[in-house]
Amino acid sequence: MHIIPQSWSHLHILIGVFPFIGFAIGIGFYIAGLRTNNAATRKACLAVFALLGLSAIPIYVSGAGAMADAASNTRFSKDVIATHYAWGLAALAVLLISGLFTGIAFWRARQMRGPASDRPSIVLPLSIAALVLSAAASEFGLSINHSEFALSAAIPDISTPQAWSHAHVILNHIPTAGFVFALAFFITALLTNNNGMKRGSLILFVICCVMGVPTYVAGTAAMWALTQPGIAGISKAVINSHRDMALWTLCGMAFTGAAAWIELWRSRSTGNLSGRSLNLVLLFAVVTFGLMAETGHRGGLINHPEIRTAADILPTNADAGISMTLETSMKEMIWFVPWQTVHFFGYCLIFGAAAAVMLRVLGFWKSLSFAAVHRILVLGFLGVLMNVVSGMLMMLSDSYHYVVSDAAFAPKIALIAVGAIAVLYFSASDRMWNVQAGDNAPRGAKWIAATVLLAWAGVIVCGRMLPYL
Repeated sequence: MHIIPQSWSHLHILIGVFPFIGFAIGIGFYIAGLRTNNAATRKACLAVFALLGLSAIPIYVSGAGAMADAASNTRFSKDVIATHYAWGLAALAVLLISGLFTGIAFWRARQMRGPASDRPSIVLPLSIAALVLSAAASEFGLSINHSEFALSAAIPDISTPQAWSHAHVILNHIPTAGFVFALAFFITALLTNNNGMKRGSLILFVICCVMGVPTYVAGTAAMWALTQPGIAGISKAVINSHRDMALWTLCGMAFTGAAAWIELWRSRSTGNLSGRSLNLVLLFAVVTFGLMAETGHRGGLINHPEIRTAADILPTNADAGISMTLETSMKEMIWFVPWQTVHFFGYCLIFGAAAAVMLRVLGFWKSLSFAAVHRILVLGFLGVLMNVVSGMLMMLSDSYHYVVSDAAFAPKIALIAVGAIAVLYFSASDRMWNVQAGDNAPRGAKWIAATVLLAWAGVIVCGRMLPYL
């Protein structure tokens, strides 16, 4: 793994994204802690916010070192660096203020054995401000080294738009940095035996894993944007090395997300969380994080020569690797058709299970309790696993055609993420679990159910339209 920085630039790239992702996740956990009156969760969030505030110091120091290294490099625009520096200073100032306030609140919470003095009316606005400014600073920072974002529009039938490259660079931080915070909250929950935080961590693992699908697809599209036509300094062989590791990471995320969701689903029926299942999730998550670290490092080598060291042996054969082997195999109908059949069966399971559960939420079949129909969701889960595997293999058969020629493919992938994440509500909500036979579901749950049905119906429609667009 390559998680130890080798230069100021390397350190700045590694830690610069954590405030943005950390505050996004921390705010979500903090609001959940407020709604459920979970003191331990709120206290953990205060600790996270305080640590993120302290991260302003190494971020500034590494940024100053990286800026000094970049001053003599004509590859980088001084104007872009100056813009990033200005926004970075504003973000770091708010980070420090937020970290100071939440640190004091955390210390008081420990003294009082509860977060009663954390003052959400101040914590939340400060955290949201830090989130927004960190996101803006990160976006301007991306422009320093990713000049390809500003390239002209895609050449028809040759390349994909550079917007895919931009999207991939942003999306890949969600599962990677998100996994760090998911692990942190999960380990804290295990040590403190906090069931609410355990469930929240399991949900976060599933969300990170679901977001791995659009991240991988955007990465495939970005590959064509960077190699057709080629861009100076970017090697297809290095990209393929990154793709190969991304496939292994996708497998790791499938195992982690599956184990996390199954435990969420199972615990609703039994009423308690299984220690063995939680330990299995932790094992999968740690292994997946290791795969992510290597994948991220190989991705950084594509367009960040400043982080390369003498120990990094870059590949030179653009036709080598498991991704290229799978592409060659999947182009043959003898392999494509069976996986296509699996894909169709998967959609039947997904939509059938989703329809049965969501229609109960919308008011049909009221003679059944929600707990009874909730069990059916496991069939949809099996369908999702079938389709993630078969869909990725099918895409490899002609990835350029899918991401460029098929106008329905990108909406399909986006709707998959929406539909999969929205379903999590029904395994996480205590209010839904209390809906007995004859009861109506809460109004908010009905809106989410309608979103799930529309999303998965949209996925099927977009998938069916792929051969015709």
